[in-house]
Amino acid sequence: MLLYRPEYCYCSTAATILLLVMFFMKRNYNMRSNIIFFLMLLNNLLTSILDVFTFYTISFPERYPLWLCYFSNEIYMFVFNAMAVLFLLYIDSKTKIGSIRKLIAAISALILLYDAAVIFTTHLTHQIIFFDEAKQYTHGPLMISLYVTAFIPVAIANAIFVMKRKMFNVYQVLSVNIFTLGVLVAVIFQVAHPSLVISDFVCAMVLFFVYTAFENQAYYLHGDTLCYNRRAFIKTIDTFRYKKEKYLLAIIKLGEFENIKQSLGRLGIDDLAEKIAERICREFGKSAYCVDINCFAILKPVSTNINTLRNEIRKCFEAVFMMEVDDDEIAVSVEPIISFVRTNGANIEGFEMTELASLAADRASDHLLNAQDADEMIKPIRREKEVLRLIDNAIKNNGFKVYYQPILDIRTGSFTCSEALIRLVDEHAGFVGPEEFIPVAEKHGRIHEIGDYVFRDVCRFIKEHDILSRGVHYVEINLSPKQCNRLELANQLISVAMEYGVDFRQINLEITETAELESGLDNMNSLITNLHSKGMTFSLDDFGSGFAAIDYLIKLPVDIVKIDKGILWQAMDDEPSMTVLKNTIRMIKEVGKKIVVEGIETAEMADLLIENGCDYLQGYLYSKPLPEADYLRFLAKEL
Repeated sequence: MLLYRPEYCYCSTAATILLLVMFFMKRNYNMRSNIIFFLMLLNNLLTSILDVFTFYTISFPERYPLWLCYFSNEIYMFVFNAMAVLFLLYIDSKTKIGSIRKLIAAISALILLYDAAVIFTTHLTHQIIFFDEAKQYTHGPLMISLYVTAFIPVAIANAIFVMKRKMFNVYQVLSVNIFTLGVLVAVIFQVAHPSLVISDFVCAMVLFFVYTAFENQAYYLHGDTLCYNRRAFIKTIDTFRYKKEKYLLAIIKLGEFENIKQSLGRLGIDDLAEKIAERICREFGKSAYCVDINCFAILKPVSTNINTLRNEIRKCFEAVFMMEVDDDEIAVSVEPIISFVRTNGANIEGFEMTELASLAADRASDHLLNAQDADEMIKPIRREKEVLRLIDNAIKNNGFKVYYQPILDIRTGSFTCSEALIRLVDEHAGFVGPEEFIPVAEKHGRIHEIGDYVFRDVCRFIKEHDILSRGVHYVEINLSPKQCNRLELANQLISVAMEYGVDFRQINLEITETAELESGLDNMNSLITNLHSKGMTFSLDDFGSGFAAIDYLIKLPVDIVKIDKGILWQAMDDEPSMTVLKNTIRMIKEVGKKIVVEGIETAEMADLLIENGCDYLQGYLYSKPLPEADYLRFLAKEL
């Protein structure tokens, strides 16, 4: 008779209990993966305890009724195999691939049903295990199937994790590999040394790795406090949305925030935010959230009395906050600006609510926003999100199109250049204007990809259609201010132009004078000088639409200045504006720059600008921006 050794089961029980204590010592944010991990801990604890009990029923079966021997082993085997399914569900909850969630649930259910069917009938069928006439414990012919049903969910979990591995850090990837490898090694070791029951202990150890890698609740806490942070706020709102649950949101901002920030500095204001988070957490517990350094939130049931909640919040801010500034301790008094949003289970996502919270709090103190007001305020936020989706889709599927607007050269009377203009036309959403999607692209970091696409497509167009032979000397390409801040921009543009074999003189780059260049005029000068040396020219776009016009004109070595259409249109309506236009043209000419005027819509405008010495004219009088094929036809007619 084989005598099993239960020492590792005892160690596994102790280790799992310790891990459960650690789990509850931290403040856990309630979410699906967190719940599943807790079930994994309970599963391993139950498995370890059952393993100790089955040790006695297997080793000394003569001491117990036969039905108890079978029952303890059946329960143990089912609970042990359930760990693999829980692991699959845990990985599914972390990777969040919504399209396969139902499939994962179905696979898990089928595996559990099969295991239950073959395990809990084995006392009748003897297919998994059985006790012979001498009460000797023996494996049945289908015992191998339990190894298979344990392997399948673990294999699927690893495949899903590999698909989404870029979402996770090195330690998280390592912990999943250790879990899989640990279980595999434990099974192999168990087969080779059946008397040493180490599988539960190995599970306890690998659960420790998973816990430290994935269940770090500091991810949902603000700084060193126990107050929930922005991530937790977004998840909570999304949960309410999914459940269509009504709630009352109190939004707290700090009065005189800019003055406090100036007094404390950036590090000081971060410390103040932590002190506020600690205080509201002590007062409101799990209802409190630090959404930003100047935005805190309290989530309450929709039935909560607003006046009572308001008074509780104000009381929370009555005491001053003691802050250390330059080794001195100062008392900072904060006046909370409180606004409320009462929802009716509306379909507002967590990210949208963070934006809405900021907008609502900026309106006025003690403002109550009802569901209808919230819906109105959320519309531009949702539109921005939709535009961002369209941008990402266009980037992924080459959905952008470059249009060309001809520019008249007054000296030759022909269209010797054009401006490349990006367009986004979605088959479902229709046309989205650049005045809408460009700011969104800049805000969310997509402008570099769009700019790269336009430059590359224009180079292709220039080379493919030999536009110089069609009378076009150069094409103007807009550079976003965000693009100009990239140190590697010059080398990248040169590389692409060389890749297509484009003469650098056929490219003119437009920079906007209204832009606040983060890299400064010195870096912009360096960019222009670098590309000038290759033969590219530069235009200063939208001249006169901002406050930096003269400074840019003097300090940037641009070749062409494009006067904003607003100046022209206003000049056609009143004499003072006409004087400004004429003097602007004269000033630009005197500093030796060529002039393009945009927005030409009438012959009267054209005659005025020609009379005052402008070099190029651009506008609907000559042509609207044209798709590539139409632009080529336009040029053919002009030859």
